[in-house]
Amino acid sequence: MAGSHFFRMGKVNGKNGILNAAKHNKRALQTELGAGAHIAALRTSLNYSLTDPATAEQVDRTAKVLMVQAGIDKPRSNQVMALEILFSLPTNRHQHDTRPFFQCCMDWTTRNIPGVLLSFDVHLDESAPHAHALILPLVDNKMRGNKIMGNIGNLNRLRNLFYTEVARHFGLTRNETKRLSCDDKAALEKQVLLRLRIDAVMKSAIWSCVRDAIHNDPLPYAQLLGIEQKPARYTGRSFVQIMTSKGKGKEIESEINTI
Repeated sequence: MAGSHFFRMGKVNGKNGILNAAKHNKRALQTELGAGAHIAALRTSLNYSLTDPATAEQVDRTAKVLMVQAGIDKPRSNQVMALEILFSLPTNRHQHDTRPFFQCCMDWTTRNIPGVLLSFDVHLDESAPHAHALILPLVDNKMRGNKIMGNIGNLNRLRNLFYTEVARHFGLTRNETKRLSCDDKAALEKQVLLRLRIDAVMKSAIWSCVRDAIHNDPLPYAQLLGIEQKPARYTGRSFVQIMTSKGKGKEIESEINTI
């Protein structure tokens, strides 16, 4: 998996969902930077954004203004407030210039995902270089998050499209989750959950959704948390080699739907 990538798309719900997601993406949550956090605070200065505005509050305000202009003063309680896409490079790409890849990711997003791109933030202070695209699903003056997200068929279509149009051109391969045996998958899931015991995501209102996503596909979460897993019984090609540097990892705040 040294050359693999992953692409995940999830829903952001709740009245303050956009603000909270943007605060994570803009590194405005101090609890994520303290002792025991998976963010390497000394590397946070290396993070960068490919869009304006600069602060989480400005991102949230932009979304609210656009909704009010569309006649949406009070979104439904179960409204999908935003879609969030996570693009990740392999853990061994920290020494490379990541900007060309993530610029292509952002361009791909604007071409293929309806709505308004609110922010695109790149994180280099965790295990794997990755980026968060936060999208307001406002189309024709209506919030269409569920429709844009679609079902598993649409998610698979987007995954394949992203691989064909972006990932493969950077020498990247596909995620190897299907290579895991049932026992290996269960073991990796357990390690991820153990690591997240000190993570604020377990106290989130959307934890049940994140928990289900980890169960379905623990590999990307293990990669971002810096967990190394060696299959016990897989006899084919070697499994993912994951960097385990201190202070690196990822907290997932939005409802992640695995692809």
